[in-house]
Amino acid sequence: MSGGPYGRGKAPERGCMPIEAWPAEDRALWLAACTPGDLLDGDAGRFADLRTHSRKALEKGYGRWLTFSKMEDPAALRLPPGDRITPERVKRFVMELEALGNGTQTILGRLQALGQVAEAVAPDRDFRFIKRLAARIRARYKPVRDMNRVAMSEDLLAIGLELIEASGREDGIRAAVLHRDGLLIASTALLPLRRKNIAALELGKNVIRTGDGRLLVLDEAETKNGQILELAWPEELSGALDIYLNVHRPLLAAQRGRWSRHVGDALWVSGDGSPMTQQAIYDRIVKRTADAGLRTSPHAFRHAAATTLAVGDPKHVRVAAPLLGHVTFTTTERHYRKARKIEAHRRFIEAVFGKEQNG
Repeated sequence: MSGGPYGRGKAPERGCMPIEAWPAEDRALWLAACTPGDLLDGDAGRFADLRTHSRKALEKGYGRWLTFSKMEDPAALRLPPGDRITPERVKRFVMELEALGNGTQTILGRLQALGQVAEAVAPDRDFRFIKRLAARIRARYKPVRDMNRVAMSEDLLAIGLELIEASGREDGIRAAVLHRDGLLIASTALLPLRRKNIAALELGKNVIRTGDGRLLVLDEAETKNGQILELAWPEELSGALDIYLNVHRPLLAAQRGRWSRHVGDALWVSGDGSPMTQQAIYDRIVKRTADAGLRTSPHAFRHAAATTLAVGDPKHVRVAAPLLGHVTFTTTERHYRKARKIEAHRRFIEAVFGKEQNG
């Protein structure tokens, strides 16, 4: 599926109003809250130190609230933000999210964004009722999945490898799609990146050939914690990557489907001949794992990595943090962090394959 970072055809009531379309007062107050300044002089906005991706996430969440407000009561958008964000309206907002099938974590995320932006656009109001509502929702939450059936990285790897093997029994575009999906799942099992990063991978920039293999590199601007991430592309998938790059990716890139657009250096290419969006990657991974009887979202691959390491190598479970791009230690010496990440990845691969890796 193409057509934007979250896919085409989203129902209007599910949309997140972009900041350019916000009511003028909301937009001005929020931008002021995000304006850098001199902290010593006290003129910096309260959210001036937010990283770009965090600010965008809050804007998206608040935009979802504004979409609800516009569709439920357009006149409400003419009210000051503090008058519009009332307990009654927020309750109805939650009811709509539930009616549309949103999960508990999504609803809690929307409330968190609403609460944080509300404090910026109406700082003189008391919005603690949003936190209280979120607490009640959290208290009644029951996991949908059977937590006794947690996906392990070796299970997900096996699904990917089976698809790659199956592609060898097909021809043309069907073989290309099978191989791509298999490599996508297998590589995500061993390189558990965030979905945003998976979709943004580019050849030559993020997937780099070295003398003895390939590196996967994300720079500071691409990671959530603002630190460089460097991982070795797993040897076990080197052959599959070569086949994808030399045979299947060119075929996919040559397609001229309805949603085709310039592929450029994008690693993952859709069957329409376009870079795969975040939503397309989510859909393919969920579909293929569901077909195999283990429905798993891209984000759950990260949980699987930590669980696999904890079970397979409990003595070194703490290294799951640098593997997943989390910061759990205080030293800021760059080379030490880099060594920890590479060691984390090496031990994770050992836990998945149950053997020592060379090098």
